[in-house]
Amino acid sequence: MTGTALKLIAVFTMLIDHAGDVLFPDLMWMRYIGRLAFPIYCFLIVEGFIHTRSVIRYMARLLLFGIISEVPFDLAFFGTLFDPDYQNVFWTLLLGLMSIYLMSLVQIEDIRLRLPLQMLICVPFAVIGQLAHTDYRWIGVVMISGMYLFRNMEILRIATAGIVFLPVFINSIEYFGMLSFIPMHFYNGRRGKTGTVLKWAFYMFYPMHLIALAYIRDRITGW
Repeated sequence: MTGTALKLIAVFTMLIDHAGDVLFPDLMWMRYIGRLAFPIYCFLIVEGFIHTRSVIRYMARLLLFGIISEVPFDLAFFGTLFDPDYQNVFWTLLLGLMSIYLMSLVQIEDIRLRLPLQMLICVPFAVIGQLAHTDYRWIGVVMISGMYLFRNMEILRIATAGIVFLPVFINSIEYFGMLSFIPMHFYNGRRGKTGTVLKWAFYMFYPMHLIALAYIRDRITGW
């Protein structure tokens, strides 16, 4: 399974999740399916970082779409142009990317020293995510960081995700996020079909589908 295939799974499950949240809140099966999306996006951030030609441009794209997506995000989920209490997922992904970039600069050979230092690097970015109320908050940042640290050890990567998700397991819906490791397991390390149009289409899908969902809801309910 290529990176493009994983992106399509993430986009499709995210659309189902958000449609369930915005349009069909009583259909919980849509939310269950949607739990697969975020862990896959975290995984793709790590893969994108490993293979990108310019991490600065990668960060700039996430920053740009964090700004672009904020109004659509607030319109879809809160019915207002701006809600300071919750920020869209691009900010979480950006914080995670910044964290693993700094982690990658630690070139200590002794893993007993390197690993604790890299974990410590993650902390301020997780705190920012929590204080700024980004989507998934500290959990998202730590998940991205953990997936980077254990990128070559699938069992530890899955275990890390499970431990990170423990605080939200009081909501049983989150258990379904662990199913995302099935498509990740079949990832073959290849990017798949790429191109400028397709790359930007994946970025644009997020704000555009939120605008569409907000419009549909408002037309149906008159909210």
